Amino acid sequence: MNEFSYNNLKDEWKRIDRALIPHDLLVSMPQPECKGLTLLTDVMINATVCKLGPCIGQITAPYSDDIEIVLDVAGTIERRMPGRGRSFPNGDEQRMRDRHLETWVRNSKTGVTANVCITAKGIFVPAIDDCVAFVLWAEAGFPYPPYTLDDKILYVRDPEFYERNQAIQREEHERKERIKNLRRELRLEESLVRSKAMSDLHLERQRIFNLGWRELIAEHESTGPPADAISFSLYHLRTCLLSLPAPGHTIGLPENA
Repeated sequence: MNEFSYNNLKDEWKRIDRALIPHDLLVSMPQPECKGLTLLTDVMINATVCKLGPCIGQITAPYSDDIEIVLDVAGTIERRMPGRGRSFPNGDEQRMRDRHLETWVRNSKTGVTANVCITAKGIFVPAIDDCVAFVLWAEAGFPYPPYTLDDKILYVRDPEFYERNQAIQREEHERKERIKNLRRELRLEESLVRSKAMSDLHLERQRIFNLGWRELIAEHESTGPPADAISFSLYHLRTCLLSLPAPGHTIGLPENA
């Protein structure tokens, strides 16, 4: 490599390096993040899809003809630094598990933007390493995009249509929930009715067993034909009690009554 080419590469390296991380963040970044900056700068020098900007500390990658995805490198790093970015209710332990990338999608034709949740998975690594992974993912054409990204792309393409569709989905979900709750209430009500019916039947059977012979005959003659399962069961019980027992069976202990 001649001296001219070397100097050009060196100048390009400095330009990208300075564009990736604001100076005030660079001087306060933990050492692992500083080490990763070299790799991110190297990846960006060779990138053919990702571009710097629109602001310092940001990278933009085209997703399609009308959609761009912006990665806020500085915001992603700050998010994981103690005392900067968002607060975590469980302290540094939860912060160390959070691998959220600060990203948003933009409609390049209309300018509509929306924040999007993209989270790296696996063991915890420095935030800038996840930014390197994002650039490589973008360079590969964003294979296997998460649902959250697809969802926000639908929004920025047509916010009004998206909101109408969301409203329809919410109404459908609420309708299904109402139906599910009604079915659950109906099952509960049917269970209570069955329990009460069984209890009433048990009490009526005990009452009939305690009737005297004349009382049993009088009730049986005054009661009309059975109209439901309970009255049929009681009719069958009275009939059995009033019938002569089969040979070898005790009077007053009907079989299958």
